[in-house]
Amino acid sequence: MDTDRSAGKNREAKRLAAAAHAKAIRIERRVQDRTVLLFDDLFTTGQQMQAVARLLREAGAAEVRGLVLARAPWRGMDRQGELPEP
Repeated sequence: MDTDRSAGKNREAKRLAAAAHAKAIRIERRVQDRTVLLFDDLFTTGQQMQAVARLLREAGAAEVRGLVLARAPWRGMDRQGELPEP
């Protein structure tokens, strides 16, 4: 299943894209009562990791932890993903 890239979108669009990406994942191994480690190369808003963690918890994972390689720089956006007025 192809999903849209979330790069360059505002916060709400990234949240929706993250949910679509999570729904495209098939959990083929048992995660019931297990601790799962998610790895992501680049942390931007955290929407992607939250969506996948939520999916794993719904599938029965006891705990979900996240590990990222790099953090994208904060660009001063507000909670809606918009740049503040000067």
